[in-house]
Amino acid sequence: MDTSPIVHELSLTCTPEHAFDVFTAKIGTWWDPEYSGNPDTFTTVTIDPWMRGQITERHADGAEHDWGEVVAWDPPARVAFSFTLAQDRSFPTVVRVTFVPSDAGTQVTFEHDGWTEYNAEAREKFGDWPTLLDRFAKAAQA
Repeated sequence: MDTSPIVHELSLTCTPEHAFDVFTAKIGTWWDPEYSGNPDTFTTVTIDPWMRGQITERHADGAEHDWGEVVAWDPPARVAFSFTLAQDRSFPTVVRVTFVPSDAGTQVTFEHDGWTEYNAEAREKFGDWPTLLDRFAKAAQA
């Protein structure tokens, strides 16, 4: 049973401030509807920009799905939140994203952690993070 964090590194040609803003305030524009409760009615995802803020998936039919809660809010350096999408809500994982200035612009480290014996069976569902992170990178560098 693999409980190691899922980690991805991205090198972006934009400022940490811009990358942080696109990741958090504009997540609804780059998130792929296929990775939602209902791709046909998906409208957006929002992250409330404060500690204990909610991450919410919204749909055209009025449905809303809570994905988690902000546990670290330190713009433009890092954001972290509990994460329950496609998982047992009793055993949430944690997504942490850091934005560090680099010669190219920004080095982004994405980490999906918090895997335990109680939730590790869901870990294999998250092999598509590179697809979503590629969408984020394209949006941040557009």
